[in-house]
Amino acid sequence: MPRARSSRLVLGWMAILSIALVAGRLESSARIASAAAGGPRAPATPDATAAPALDPAIYHHVAQVIWLVSDIDRVVNYWQRLGVHNIHRDGVVNFPSLTYRGKPDPARAKQVSANLDGLEIKWIQPVRGGKFWHDGLRQHGDGIRVLGYAVRSPQEFDDQIKYFSSKDVGVVVQDGWQGQAGRGRVAYLDTAVQGGGHTLALIDDPNTQSHAATGAENEYPVTKITHFAWVVNDVRKVDAYYTGLGFKPFSRIDHNISLDRIYRGQPGTYEMWLGWDRTGDAPFEWVQQITGPDVYVEYGNKHGEGFHHLGVNVTDMDEAIKLMTTRGAPPSQAAAWNTEKGKGRAVYLDTEPYGGVTLELIYDPH
Repeated sequence: MPRARSSRLVLGWMAILSIALVAGRLESSARIASAAAGGPRAPATPDATAAPALDPAIYHHVAQVIWLVSDIDRVVNYWQRLGVHNIHRDGVVNFPSLTYRGKPDPARAKQVSANLDGLEIKWIQPVRGGKFWHDGLRQHGDGIRVLGYAVRSPQEFDDQIKYFSSKDVGVVVQDGWQGQAGRGRVAYLDTAVQGGGHTLALIDDPNTQSHAATGAENEYPVTKITHFAWVVNDVRKVDAYYTGLGFKPFSRIDHNISLDRIYRGQPGTYEMWLGWDRTGDAPFEWVQQITGPDVYVEYGNKHGEGFHHLGVNVTDMDEAIKLMTTRGAPPSQAAAWNTEKGKGRAVYLDTEPYGGVTLELIYDPH
């Protein structure tokens, strides 16, 4: 009898263990099936150690240029004559939250805003404070010093600042303001010295529509900027710098000897290295002068490395030259190139004395 009871106890425990094992397998199978069918699962834990990354989509479109000038009325009135009419004169604007390299730098400045088909121009004439603006005018004269890119959220703004910090690129200027739709921020990054005079900026502004310029329609051909260009000392060093920051290498670097070269009414002999960045919705051109004289030498002697010209497309070059000459912008330099679809032409207008920026007319048979 004791042996019989012992045997029954052993058999009972074995049965219980078998049931438990079967139940465990069934539960595990049910979890696997649920996951395969897209059923509920435990939320993933964020990877706090993930390295910040460059988001190329942010840098596809230039949203804003900061154009520093010493006489804002003279410059804006001139560009208005050229056909920029979608303008809002903001008067004297206070920037109480402005910082320079992490230190308070409150400023007052005269400001005029314009819009050219999604590109906001901000002409700024500093009145008091604003070390970046004052130093830019003192060292380089009038000109476009900053190209800004709009982020889609405050988190993107913070992530991109963190990314550039990981590449040893700090913030030179930062500002914040409270608008109707929320708090806005802007940060100028410390890219100018190694990046060919180009200061890259990030803009987090939920109030964009509330303060967009609302003037009259712009006149042809200054209706849309289709090209941005800099004069630099070494195009390959600039290419290597931006590639090191995570941007795509220039699509090519050409030794350019254009056709039909004209410089200030005389046959031109100029040559240059041209670096092309075509990753955005408007090409970037980086010009390293080889032989002169030309408008690039003029610019370098006056301003150093930096932003040289804005480009606009035209449908008839000869008519566009006549039109812009009557508005006060005669040609200063011209060149051409041959393509399978015809001869392309580029003509620089003599606008540099009015703001330090040249306007280029482009006829591209493509």
